Amino acid sequence: MPILNERHGPTLRARRLPGILPLPTMRLMPFAIALLFSTLIAPAQNPPDTSQTSPAAEAALHDYESCSFDDGLQMVKIDSLPPGAQQRTINTTAGPKIIHMLAGRRIMLAYGVGGDFFANVKPEVLAEATWVAEKQSLLDEIAAMLASDHDTMPNTGLPSTMHDLEVHGFDRTSLKSGTLGLYLLFDNSRHIATSVYLLNQQPLTRRFQTIEQYRSLRTRFLTTYTGCIAQNRKLRTASGQPGPS
Repeated sequence: MPILNERHGPTLRARRLPGILPLPTMRLMPFAIALLFSTLIAPAQNPPDTSQTSPAAEAALHDYESCSFDDGLQMVKIDSLPPGAQQRTINTTAGPKIIHMLAGRRIMLAYGVGGDFFANVKPEVLAEATWVAEKQSLLDEIAAMLASDHDTMPNTGLPSTMHDLEVHGFDRTSLKSGTLGLYLLFDNSRHIATSVYLLNQQPLTRRFQTIEQYRSLRTRFLTTYTGCIAQNRKLRTASGQPGPS
């Protein structure tokens, strides 16, 4: 999962592409390199059947890609999983583990025209049969990252759930490296695990200049985004649209 920090073109409308493509510009600090190697595609061992994406799984992901923000943040780029990329490996405290995905997105968010990316959001629908084990693997990945980087700190100030989504995460202790925070949002009823990467930006143009300002912006984003997901789900359920079981 590369850590992305690029400037994008002037378009403000999120564009869906047929597959997740590498972005042309990257800053790979040590923390970012660890994340990159934690998401390599790997062969599965006795995996659940992810050969076909269900309409219900795809419908549930619409809740995550249809949000607006009142502070100028916008979803500027939306990619689907490329064909055949239904599994990835992560490095955990218990060694490499495989995550199997029925469907997924990469959603890039930025402030204003030409702004650097602020967040890289990856909601993934996981198989019900392996949800408990793979959820734990994702938590073990966070534990491994915290153990290997002493400039990070778990966030114990946020509530354990935000708008019915279970929240776990950590931040860097200073405005260094390409990624400042990593958060996991778990929708336990629909088996959706969302990785949220909060990205550093060019100092002259970013919306925060101190670590305290970053933390305030982070909390505002997580609160607004989880609220939007909950509202989208409520509206979709009321309209009778399907969702993953």
